[in-house]
Amino acid sequence: MDSPKLIVMRHAKTNVTSPSGDDASRALTPRGSADALAIGGWLHGQYPGLSRIVSSTALRTRQTVAALTVAWGQSPPATVWEPALYLADLTTLLAVIDAHRKQTVLLVGHNPGLEDLVRYLVRDIEQHVGTPKIMPTSAVYVLDLPSRRGTPAPGGAVLLAHMRPKFLPPSSA
Repeated sequence: MDSPKLIVMRHAKTNVTSPSGDDASRALTPRGSADALAIGGWLHGQYPGLSRIVSSTALRTRQTVAALTVAWGQSPPATVWEPALYLADLTTLLAVIDAHRKQTVLLVGHNPGLEDLVRYLVRDIEQHVGTPKIMPTSAVYVLDLPSRRGTPAPGGAVLLAHMRPKFLPPSSA
């Protein structure tokens, strides 16, 4: 039986500031919305049965999730809004992953925590992706984790796929 997958995604491109000046209220740019839609199409093509998304509660992650789930139409994955994911550190991210390891889950959050997480889970990640910048906006990593519970070990994940909007073919829209 296949083990559950962990899909890690950084929110899409955002405005530098928000009208209120509050970081959690920064919105997606038009490019960010388009990128999230494109990545959503790719994710749906790869994991149409994805049943759960766990996301930060920041506006930019909410908007990213709204755009990427368009590809699922009337039956989008269930979303758990997790306040602890807002600018979460590695320890917090590992705890959230442990709580959701029984099924394939898409984790949507922020840097630098997500980059720290991917570097922790995948040995020599830069060699796999060919660049030191591993978590730009809208980047997605699909990881295979051991199916047992508990905190994943450093280097314990297998990178199955990674995607960025710039790697996708141009939209025919």
